[in-house]
Formats: sequence, structure tokens, C-alpha cells
Amino acid sequence: MTPLFIIFFAAMGLTIAGTGILIARHVQSPARQLSRRIEEFTGAQKESDPVAHRIVRDQSFSGIPALNRLVEKLSVMRKLSRLLVQADSTMTAGKMLLIIFIMALTGLLISLRLNLFSKIILTAGLGSLPVIHLQIQRSKRLKAFIRAFPDSIDMMASAIRAGHAFNQAMHLVGNEAPDPVGMEFKRTYEQYNLGLNLKDVLLEMTERVDSQDLKLFVTAILLQKETGGNLTEILDKISYTIRERFKLIGQIKTFTAQGRMSAIVLGCLPVAFVAILSGLNPEYLEPMFHDKLGHWLILISAFLQVFGFLVINRIVRIKYQ
Repeated sequence: MTPLFIIFFAAMGLTIAGTGILIARHVQSPARQLSRRIEEFTGAQKESDPVAHRIVRDQSFSGIPALNRLVEKLSVMRKLSRLLVQADSTMTAGKMLLIIFIMALTGLLISLRLNLFSKIILTAGLGSLPVIHLQIQRSKRLKAFIRAFPDSIDMMASAIRAGHAFNQAMHLVGNEAPDPVGMEFKRTYEQYNLGLNLKDVLLEMTERVDSQDLKLFVTAILLQKETGGNLTEILDKISYTIRERFKLIGQIKTFTAQGRMSAIVLGCLPVAFVAILSGLNPEYLEPMFHDKLGHWLILISAFLQVFGFLVINRIVRIKYQ
């Protein structure tokens, strides 16, 4: 290779590296990051009135326009997007769909040499893991919200009783209450300050947190704004009602404890019985594991056990949320 080619490739490398550094500095500059965060948070859009503006949330499913146009027609993407919001995940629905596809494809590749039933189980199982993880996150977040919500309502009532306006009391709860209550009220207060209607921001908060207690709170606030009344007394009544619901839920769990324990015992008993028999006499259960009929019997028994556990759990579980 001649020195001319060496100089040419070196110059090209330096040019590409310098361009990359300049682009990275431009993208990561504080002003650029602040501008991007404001755009993501507000998403200002003009209405028919040129003076009025509406602050809307970016609800695109993916940052890739072609993929966004493809998946926005699917109703399941709306549910997935709502699940991501309720789990307080920053991931878009498009990225989550891609992760689900990759996990399902991994399960299919692992089970290539297995039978069709194993392929279905592994593919569906690995593909559903991201959704299960999101549901667990949403459940934990909802439980934390419900636990701290009555105290936050008392804090808001005390602030209003001291002379603060409703939006100032909401700001106080956003700053003082523990997360996720503080986070949600702070976000709602900021959206209200940016110009959104109080009804819109409160209803959007009920979309982010799927709680019956929060829906009761929002309904009472909106009715009070339309019909009037003593707001502090309404908040005190709501807080009392929620705490009474907690007591009722505790009583329900006490009354159904025997049924839930029966489901656990009946579910674990066959597994423990097989383990004890295998330890005492390993040859006794060998036909079940080596014969084709035994495989079908194990499969049917496992299905019936899971079905029975779900039925008992359905009977003793009372929906209160």
C-alpha cells in the first residue's frame, strides 16, 4: 500500500471520528437534552384557535415511523401501551413487542429438537415473560399507591383547611408524599400548570393508576367542582371510606384463608407424594417416566392439578380492586 493511500485512509478516519464527536456533543449538549425533554413531556399541539394550545402526551408506539404506522392499527398495542404506563416503564410498546418477539424466537430455537407440545410451551412461556414482569411491576406499584393514598388525602385536606388552593395542595402532596403517590400528583400538578384542564389531568392520572380508590377520589373532586360543597369534608369522607375498605379487605382475607391454604396443600401434596415414593422405592414409578402411556398420565394429572388449583383460587378470591 502506497503512502498516498495510507494518508487518504487516515484523513478519512479522522474526518469520520471528528464528525462523530461533533454530532455526539450536539446531541448530548445540556440545551439539546433540555429541549428534547420538554418536547417529550409537553408535546404542544395547536388547536383550531391560534391562541389556544393543548398539551398532549406523546403516545407513539415506536420511534421508528414505519413500525409505528404498522403497530398502531393493532388493538393489543393499546393494551400493551397502557400496561407500560401503569408499570411506570419508560419503554415504548414497539420495543416491548420486539423483546417479546425475541424471547419467543429464543424459545422456539431452544425447542427445535423437541416435540410440538414442548415447542409451544417454551415459545409461549418465554414470550410471555416480559408481560408477566410488567404485570408484577404494575401490581407492586398499585399496592404501594393504595397503601399511601389515604395519608396523602389527609395531607391534602389539611392543606386546604389551612387556606391553600386545590392545586397548591396537590403540589404539596407531590413534594411530600412517598412514591408512587408523590410522583403521580407531581406529574398531575405540572400538567395542570402547563395549561391542561383539571378534569383532563385527573382522568389521565386514573389511566396511569388503575385504582378504584383513585377513581372515587377523582369523581368526588370533579363533582365538587361542578356542584360545590365543602371540599375538606369530602376528602375526609373519602379517606375514611378507603380505610374502612382496608378493614373489610382484611376481614375477607381472614375468612378465605382456609380455602387459600387448601389450594396450596392440594397443589403441593401430589408433588410431595411422588418425591417420597421416589425416595423410598425408585423402581415403583419408573413405568410412569419411561412408558408413553405414563407420559400422558403425568400430563393429564398435571393439567387437572393446575385446573383444580385455579378453580379453588377463583372461588376464594373476591375482587375488591
